[in-house]
Amino acid sequence: MRVWRAAAFALVALMIAACGQSGAPTPPPASNVPCGPGEVFTRHDHAHLTILIRGQIKTVPAFVGITATSICWLHTHDTSGIIHVEAGDNRMLTLGDFFAVWRQPLSQTVIDGERAGNGESVRTTVDQQPYTDAPETIVLSNHEDIVLQLGPPFLNAQPYVWPPGY
Repeated sequence: MRVWRAAAFALVALMIAACGQSGAPTPPPASNVPCGPGEVFTRHDHAHLTILIRGQIKTVPAFVGITATSICWLHTHDTSGIIHVEAGDNRMLTLGDFFAVWRQPLSQTVIDGERAGNGESVRTTVDQQPYTDAPETIVLSNHEDIVLQLGPPFLNAQPYVWPPGY
């Protein structure tokens, strides 16, 4: 019985000691997008991002902008491509801001570390219309459908169908 009691005591002590510790340290912000301990909803919008690299879909990862201790005003919860804009004010937030939170490059020649080679280019559409300015300048707005493609080939991406509740 003493062995069990000592083991239980050691386990409880270990759990108490671990409670105040965080898993991994929170990295410093990579952008000017505010982050904090919880979501804020002064502005609550959603944009959708599709990335195609040489005809192949590239998944936007879950938990961009989310750590064990903070959540940024631009973030993802899953791999659907939905960018959550949950901000404390109405400032303009851009696709470039999201890529900065993601810590990935974005320009007219680079998408998420993939660089356009000879004969290749980056094409961008917003709500199925060509966007000819630098993709990082796209201002995120509610239910915006953004498609980034590095190619050729360049595919005809179907409009995103928003799930209920967005």
